Amino acid sequence: MNIKKISLGLAMAAFVSLVGISCTPNNTAEEDSLYEQNIDKLKIKVPANGIDKLKIRVPKNG
Repeated sequence: MNIKKISLGLAMAAFVSLVGISCTPNNTAEEDSLYEQNIDKLKIKVPANGIDKLKIRVPKNG
């Protein structure tokens, strides 16, 4: 009888934790926004004859 109560308690704890984890909202879009860096398009200088892809340099500060 005691083993049944312990196993039932463990099963209920597993069920509650599974339901609790699955019901939490997934905010990966908000988490990813912390790492995104924006580039000001007005600061990009494009030469009149086009862009040579071999000479593109990205500044260290983004």
